[in-house]
Amino acid sequence: METTQPVIEQAPAFDAVVEPAALVSKVLVIETDADALARIRAFCDANGLQGHKVHPLNVPAVLRSRIDLGAVFVGAELKGAVTDGLALARDIAWLRPELPLFLRTDGMPEDQAQAAAMALQREPSVVRYTLDDIEALKAEVDRKIFDRVYPTSLVRTLGEMTQSALASQFKGMQVRLDPPYVVRDRLIHGELFTLIPMETPWCRGFMTLQTDVGSLRRVVAAGRTAFSAQESEDFRNLNAILGELTNLIWGSFRNRFGTEGAGGSFGVQVPIIVNHLHRYISFGTESPQLCFKCQVWAPEDPEATAITVYQRFAFSLSWAPELYRESEALLSGFVESGELEMF
Repeated sequence: METTQPVIEQAPAFDAVVEPAALVSKVLVIETDADALARIRAFCDANGLQGHKVHPLNVPAVLRSRIDLGAVFVGAELKGAVTDGLALARDIAWLRPELPLFLRTDGMPEDQAQAAAMALQREPSVVRYTLDDIEALKAEVDRKIFDRVYPTSLVRTLGEMTQSALASQFKGMQVRLDPPYVVRDRLIHGELFTLIPMETPWCRGFMTLQTDVGSLRRVVAAGRTAFSAQESEDFRNLNAILGELTNLIWGSFRNRFGTEGAGGSFGVQVPIIVNHLHRYISFGTESPQLCFKCQVWAPEDPEATAITVYQRFAFSLSWAPELYRESEALLSGFVESGELEMF
């Protein structure tokens, strides 16, 4: 079976001392036309999208692989493919209705193209386009994928907190954070999952850490944690490691931003829905989530110790980046005046 190939180059990873690049989002591109691929590639390059091309026949396998996505681009008419593009789009809209679907309708009569888009209407709605008006998609990308502002300094600080916590818990291992990105899907990665509220005067929501049990067990067996190698078979120890990581990041967040003026336990709440069968979680909002993919490994034994931790921030209850900027400006003023000292 053919594996997915990126349409554009992947952005480099960043570490905690380097300013992170602008947020990106991964999109699935299902096309068989070379000209269409070239035009979509250029559009992705210009608009913060990491495109991943997939053969039409491999789409079900890719979706089952639980890849993080922000949207899907699909051609209504796939030249030379045994799979009909519209039928494929209907399957995607049914399987992943949370993902924006950009439907290319070049060559189709207007009434047929409109009917095809209407037949696919779910939440979020399908957006149809042609190659001649592909630049008009930028407004839709901003509205459906990048519709929430995450200040660069906040993204940088969250990355630093996460990297510091990971480095403190895994002995002699290197930590790398891939470029931060946003997703619209609601997937769960691995079997081990933590969830903790994150609350300040400018945000209310949740942070999650997710990883697979097998990788974490191998790291414990290799003697890279506070537990002995013999304790790797006890799942409670694995729970404790991820729980401690969660507490460390939460503690850094609280110490850095405080909770004064936050809504508290009597603020507005929404149900969190978890469906383990489909590895799905919903925080009650359609807004994109801020994500970090964290890679940890021991240089002398990378295969046995490699572990991936997925971190997501879902500020689903309240989000006011303008108040965050005001708090950051106030803090900078105190430091510059000498009332606060950095150490």
